[in-house]
Amino acid sequence: MPISDIVIAMLEDDPIDQIKIEIMLAERISSKYKYHLGATYTQLEDLVKYLNDHEVDLVLSDIMIENKPIGIELLKILRDTLVPVVLMTTSQDQKLFLEAQKNLSVQYLIKPFHAITLQSAIENTLEAHKKSKQYNFIDKKYLYLSSKPGHQEQVWFTEIVYIEADDSHCYIHTFSKRYVLKKSLTRLLGEDLNGHFIRIHHKFAVNKVHIQQSEANTLKLAGLVVLPVGKSFRKELNSLLKRHI
Repeated sequence: MPISDIVIAMLEDDPIDQIKIEIMLAERISSKYKYHLGATYTQLEDLVKYLNDHEVDLVLSDIMIENKPIGIELLKILRDTLVPVVLMTTSQDQKLFLEAQKNLSVQYLIKPFHAITLQSAIENTLEAHKKSKQYNFIDKKYLYLSSKPGHQEQVWFTEIVYIEADDSHCYIHTFSKRYVLKKSLTRLLGEDLNGHFIRIHHKFAVNKVHIQQSEANTLKLAGLVVLPVGKSFRKELNSLLKRHI
């Protein structure tokens, strides 16, 4: 079975715990996953900025940061992003646990813990997340996108006119704004957009509801947008247009 590389972002204000957890993640325990610590932060604002610009598979966070339940605030921010979370704490306060579960179903680790316990919690979270994705995206009709650092907006699929690929990034074009998302177009179409868009070129995918007119090598969209159609994508586009004539 191939081993998947998992990128983790961590929010932890105790420098000793930071080192311990980094060592635990580096241990080769899981037969399915290899863990990489992409970044560690002590402030929620810095972590959120990082998440806006980088793609991660999981967030590992202490609940109490500087004696405040910052981990709960993190859950509220991530609630609609579908990023899985594992929470850590030295507190056994049941109220904190119940508050955490209100916002997102998470694994909850009481410090101190062993590397096996940590990696088992992460693996269980990833497996549960993988199984639930087919249900999570059935009714999803929007994305959370960033038009400027540190700020995310809920953008409905119907607002998006087309998507432009740029290596590992995508530019999401609406009628009034352009957003940047650090995700490849192939992955975005496969994981997030649930059949609402069709790829017409290696660089472009368009919202089906905004297609207005098809020419030999171009496609006209709402808002006077005209995009090229690649030869290898013409057959699928024609099939879509015939079904909706």
